[in-house]
Amino acid sequence: MAMKDPYEVLGVPRTAGDAEIKKAYRRLARKFHPDVNPGDSGAHKRFQEIAAAYEVLKDPKRKERYDRFGDTGEPPEPAAGPFRSGPFPQGPYPQGPFGKGTTGGGGFRWSGDISDLFSDLFTGGGSGIGVGEDEDAAAAITIPFRDAVLGGTVSFSARIPRRCSRCRGTGRAAKSACPACHGSGSLVETESLTVRIPGGVDSGARIRVPGKGRTENGDLYLSITVEPHPYFGREGDDIVAEVPVSVPEAYLGAEIEVPTVRGPVRARIPAGTVSGQRFRLKGRGIENLRTGTTGDHYYRVRVVVPTVQSEDGRRAIEALRPLYARDLRADLPRGL
Repeated sequence: MAMKDPYEVLGVPRTAGDAEIKKAYRRLARKFHPDVNPGDSGAHKRFQEIAAAYEVLKDPKRKERYDRFGDTGEPPEPAAGPFRSGPFPQGPYPQGPFGKGTTGGGGFRWSGDISDLFSDLFTGGGSGIGVGEDEDAAAAITIPFRDAVLGGTVSFSARIPRRCSRCRGTGRAAKSACPACHGSGSLVETESLTVRIPGGVDSGARIRVPGKGRTENGDLYLSITVEPHPYFGREGDDIVAEVPVSVPEAYLGAEIEVPTVRGPVRARIPAGTVSGQRFRLKGRGIENLRTGTTGDHYYRVRVVVPTVQSEDGRRAIEALRPLYARDLRADLPRGL
């Protein structure tokens, strides 16, 4: 299988420098690492492509050769199955995907030491976990609509790559790869967490959990998705809903009970209210986290015609017929 353009694989321009290439590689490799995506063959294949691309671009000579001739310097070799036997049969990869001098199923040859690859992936190139963004971790959670609007506490489990305590993140044990983390310098841990959700968050928001990142100095950033509510909808800081009313209530006007996210409110609808008419309850929406202002609650009226058939009902409806001043469908088109 022909190797893909390494610049395209890492998502960097051909003018990218070493720092930009390394940053892109580490970001993608952490995302698609098989330990973080157990059982996902697509992520596994993507991880192989990312590793192969970085092998070309991190080596000045191979990078120059590729830039000039499009030659990676390491022609692909056929593989006898998904993976050839690697040096760590008991590791996180049953077949050891990148043994020295072996071929991965993605059609490229890994020419270095496996510990170099994995220490580069989760650490600063074999010198331990770095600082800044490399100390942080990310996870995604889905929260109930109520907690997003009013705030609450959610409990969940997150898989977080943490610095290996045995090798202190170096990925090395003497002159070999660390037997605990298999040279990655990092172990994926599952941790149960309880986090306070501030009221007013919406899908796409991020919540920072201090001290729960890849190191004790790093943070965990949670990406929020809000479950839809079966009744209430949301438009920015406003709540939207629908309220059914009877024909007499719509015709004569009435005081009705309107459900809101903070409890029911008594509201007056005027006589002659029509189905689809929209009303506002000021300040009954969602409090904005940044501005401190509160949105409104909008409810749309749906006039419900009784379904029970009776002689009295028929006479009552017949009495309404003369009240329509004109044909309701007079302005409708007759065709195209």
